[in-house]
Amino acid sequence: MGDRLIFQLGTNNWQRDGEFAPGSGILHEAHHTAYNDLPGVRCYSVFPSRVQRWRTDDVRVFPLEHDIPICESISPVSSYRWHAMDPDEVDAYRARLTAFVTEWIDEIEASTGDEFGLAIAHHAFMNAVVMRDVIRARTAAGRPRMPLLDFAHGTELKMYVHEQRGDNPAEFPWRFLPFMQQEKIFDWSAGPEHGVDVVASISSEQIEAFSAVFPEFPRERMVLSHNGYNQHAFFPAPELYADRAQVLAGVTTQPPAGSEQAPEAVAPEGGFDAVVAFVGKFADWKRLDALLRAAASYERGGRRVLTLVAGSGPVEEQVKMHDLAASLGLERTYFLGPRQQEELATVFACADVGVFPSYREPFGLVFLECMACETPVIGADSGGPRDFVTDEVGTLVPETDDRQELADSLAAAVTRALDEGWKQSKGPEAARYARERFSVVTQVSDLLGEVDRLAGD
Repeated sequence: MGDRLIFQLGTNNWQRDGEFAPGSGILHEAHHTAYNDLPGVRCYSVFPSRVQRWRTDDVRVFPLEHDIPICESISPVSSYRWHAMDPDEVDAYRARLTAFVTEWIDEIEASTGDEFGLAIAHHAFMNAVVMRDVIRARTAAGRPRMPLLDFAHGTELKMYVHEQRGDNPAEFPWRFLPFMQQEKIFDWSAGPEHGVDVVASISSEQIEAFSAVFPEFPRERMVLSHNGYNQHAFFPAPELYADRAQVLAGVTTQPPAGSEQAPEAVAPEGGFDAVVAFVGKFADWKRLDALLRAAASYERGGRRVLTLVAGSGPVEEQVKMHDLAASLGLERTYFLGPRQQEELATVFACADVGVFPSYREPFGLVFLECMACETPVIGADSGGPRDFVTDEVGTLVPETDDRQELADSLAAAVTRALDEGWKQSKGPEAARYARERFSVVTQVSDLLGEVDRLAGD
């Protein structure tokens, strides 16, 4: 057919069949759809799942009998860590995934008569190794070599940094960074046949983090590719905000698994005056505890402020956050559990402000999703949000290791946002900025242009 064929290998599941997805899985699916929206481009994707088994002409699920291996300790869908796998298990995973990808690529090329012109590996870890192995075998068989783009997301870089620090050898022993160095995936001096041609990442800080871990990879072959958001799910909905008391009355909480606590409706007696929204996994670096401490402050003010917390994590982390809310005496804070994108969009549309106090957030897609719903944002002055959170769309509070100090700053920022009516004054600009600067189609179009420029060097 003469189209440009792109193959993507994802690390995390897509959000289907009742299985919630982390940010990289959502991004992978969004990129897949956007590539296929471009004229003359066809994208094919593989992602792993223990739950999902569906397939289409352009998507395959890599079936697992265990949870998806993860680089850190917390994920919305898995607690099965790479460091918990013995070497034989890691080798078996690599071999089986390589065979799965090879077989499907061969099948696609045979049925279409076209050859793949670009491979994309999500995360700077096992997928990059697998795609390099596939490409190397193809070139050894006399086929043209296709360039390899690695999209570094952040959690794998945190794993490597933990190994480098050596301060928690029980959880992060010196293992996978030397593995990647021995594989020479990012060692450009070893020749392109050894690994990756181009690295993309979602923020300037992530570019710096990648360079610190892999200084042997040429900086000029790294591309800043700000995340795009799903415009079909996240968009202004002023009608929901106008009728939010009735909308939120239909939303119920989700207690931790095994809890005797019954779900309750988000409809406090006496009504409410304002809504603060948080979306994220229950990981320490997301610093939900700081927001809960902030809520203890602004709940004592004159306004009746609801705090809606959407997201999840290991049961022990859920219990920990629920217990903290109880110990703080929070009366208008509601835990909604994990939600589909359309439900998150409703929460954002009903909110006066979104608060996401992560420490060095790799990018901050949730900020853009919130902004796209015409809701200003508050975060911490570190990581990816520094690239795009301006005074026109919200604010970033000073970064600090002191959680109570952070909580005080968040409470002050929330109070200011409500006092000054940011929903009305900053919300429209937030939506415009997100729409014009961060569409997924724009992101992948620009990324392909950069790959074409660099792969030709």
